Amino acid sequence: MQESRKASSTGLVTFAILSHVFTFLSLFFAIMVYVDGPRELWRAFSWVCIVPALVFNCLILHRGWKAVQDGQARTTPGQAVGYCFIPFYNLYWCFVAYHGLMQEFNRLAVARGRPDQKVIEGISLTQCILQVTICLAVFSLPFSVVVTWQIIGAVKNIERA
Repeated sequence: MQESRKASSTGLVTFAILSHVFTFLSLFFAIMVYVDGPRELWRAFSWVCIVPALVFNCLILHRGWKAVQDGQARTTPGQAVGYCFIPFYNLYWCFVAYHGLMQEFNRLAVARGRPDQKVIEGISLTQCILQVTICLAVFSLPFSVVVTWQIIGAVKNIERA
């Protein structure tokens, strides 16, 4: 198996900030749909904002999985992101992609002898549970923000190792 290059954390903070901004703009526009005014325009703005948010989120997820590729990771970065787009299967796959990534970060922290660099797995598990219960998905946003920053911190820790 060929050695995989280490993922660089350069730009991850920018991606995260842009992802959060576009996500909350999309949420704002989605709420405006229910207020008097041009509903179709608000709906269009919401969709226009959610696309870049999704792209930046996928880039962060890909970079996280790229950082844990040591020959023992349970999936590849491409699979982690790509399988999230398969209808119905993505309800299962979000647990592998996000919660599994947190487990991989913790496995690597223990393997490196740095248990102080472990991430909190329960937050990603809560995020996944809320996302698959579609009616509660909006409540996963705060957990998603925390998971994003955990991914960035863990990638930086791996790069420093």
